[in-house]
Parts: sequence; structure tokens; C-alpha cells
Amino acid sequence: MGFLKRLLGIGVTAGATVAAVKVAEQVKENNPDGVQDVNGDGKVDAKDYFEEVKKATVEVYQEATAAFKEKAPEFSQKAKDAADDVKEAVTSAAATVKEKAPEYAEKAKDAVLGAKDAVVSAFEKKDEEPKA
Repeated sequence: MGFLKRLLGIGVTAGATVAAVKVAEQVKENNPDGVQDVNGDGKVDAKDYFEEVKKATVEVYQEATAAFKEKAPEFSQKAKDAADDVKEAVTSAAATVKEKAPEYAEKAKDAVLGAKDAVVSAFEKKDEEPKA
């Protein structure tokens, strides 16, 4: 469980890093000359940067959502195809087991009877040996 938790943590960290970079790139794209006075208070301060980051975050989110909606049907079909392949393989394996079961059951029965006969024969030979 620790490995999976660590792996998930790495994935979340990587995802957050990619998202932060995309937001930063979007801020730069939206403001090629640097952030201006967005809120109209006459000065460029942290509030202006927060507004630009918020705007860029919304844009990046909308782009990601659009890309996901575009790719989702394709991935959904691939998952369905893979599930169908697994179902077919399991059905085929079950049919083979069902078909071969009587044959293997007979072989197992013969092996057990052969072993029983060998044990009985060994005990009979032991009983026939002269006792000292």
C-alpha cells in the first residue's frame, strides 16, 4: 500500500506541476508586455497578478476539459474493446477446461488407482517375505 500511495503522490505532484506550468505559460501569453493594472486601482500589484492567474487558470481548465471530451470516446472504445477481448479469452479458456475436464478426471482416476494398486502390491510382497 505504501508503494501505491507514493506512486499516487508522485502522479499528483507531477500533474500539479504540469498544471502550474501551463497556467504560467497562459499568463505570459495573455500578457506579452507583463501584467497591467487589471482591477483599475491605478497600480500593478498582487491583486492584478491574482486576477491574471485566475483568468489563465480558467482558460487552461477549459482547454483541458475540451481535450478530455474530445478524447474520451476514443479511450472509452479502447477500454470496451479490451474488456471484450478479456471476456472472449476467459470464455474460451472455460470452454477448453469444460471440454478437457472428463479426460483429465479419467487420467487422474487412473493414476490414483495405479498408485493404490502399487501400494497394495508392496504390502502384499512385504507380508509374503519370511519373518526372521
